[in-house]
Amino acid sequence: MREKEQYLEKNRHGSAVFPVEYYDCVYPAGLAGLPVHWHEEFEITYVRGGECTYLIDLEPVPVREGDFLFLASGVLHGIPEGKTRFLETDSFVFHPEMLGVRGDVCRTRYLLPAERGEIRFPAVIRGETAEPLKTVFDRLKQSFLAKAFGYELEVKALLLQEMALLYRLVPFERKSPENRQVVEKLKTVLQYIREHYQQPVTVGELAELCHFSEYYFMRFFKQYMNMTCVEYLNQYRLEIAAGELAESGESVTEIALNAGFNNLSYFNRVFKRSFGMTPREYRKQFRLRSC
Repeated sequence: MREKEQYLEKNRHGSAVFPVEYYDCVYPAGLAGLPVHWHEEFEITYVRGGECTYLIDLEPVPVREGDFLFLASGVLHGIPEGKTRFLETDSFVFHPEMLGVRGDVCRTRYLLPAERGEIRFPAVIRGETAEPLKTVFDRLKQSFLAKAFGYELEVKALLLQEMALLYRLVPFERKSPENRQVVEKLKTVLQYIREHYQQPVTVGELAELCHFSEYYFMRFFKQYMNMTCVEYLNQYRLEIAAGELAESGESVTEIALNAGFNNLSYFNRVFKRSFGMTPREYRKQFRLRSC
């Protein structure tokens, strides 16, 4: 799949001087799940085909062909396990700083409120409202891929145009302090998992990060993430392992240990339950597909 801090995605999108990247993604039916994460960049995604249910800002959101998603900085998002029925998307991920000079009206009035999470646009934009966004998006994609001389100026201008259309056409809301507090607690937990997934992680450790009892934390996590913290930890480790199976030549045992699974038979069992095949079958199928 071509795509603060466990949930903080650490991939650099674009370069330091031009922080924007385009992604053409295909998610197969029965995808084990895309772990919930967040990043500092803004993301605009167009659904070319298929359908699935995202988890966005703690809410399940069905998406289908023709939909647009706008995800500002810090928005938790992912695809829960078993919620994909094939999905093709085009995405641009870009840092908001590239769109405004520090202190100018564009940054202070429009970009910073979205970047700080003070406002939120609807998770999904569709119908007549999406048509102008699609027109600009198509020009943006064409310019970025063609890379004609001066394309950087055009890409920046078109991203600004998309932002202007969002503010002009799409109703937005200001997030409540209570919602922001819940999101921040979950970000802290997800960051910890990202940093410690290779080690044993206990419910007690995660609960302590939120200053909750273990019992209350387990209910809290399940309520907002639609899975237990143990299920999430396994899902995250499985995504790490699946990437290594596809890209590295290490043995299945080494990959399982590096992903935080200390029991190979347990790893094989949960991998097959999530992906519908054994790790070795997954590696073989992925390499055949890449040939």
